[in-house]
Amino acid sequence: MSDYPPVVAMAEMTSMLGISRSRLVQLLVLPEFPEPIATLTVGRIWSTEAIKAYAEQAGRTLQPLPAR
Repeated sequence: MSDYPPVVAMAEMTSMLGISRSRLVQLLVLPEFPEPIATLTVGRIWSTEAIKAYAEQAGRTLQPLPAR
């Protein structure tokens, strides 16, 4: 598994989880989905560790982030 930054936004989460943005929006309202740790001017950010834990609990395999 590739290295991930300590925080991620929606674009990174769609890549990590291998889902579309519209599917991510559906997941965001579920009580088991992690809450963002902050809302910045660029949008909401989440702890990568919380997203990893969610993926494990949901039985999802994380995908590597595309190289930038």
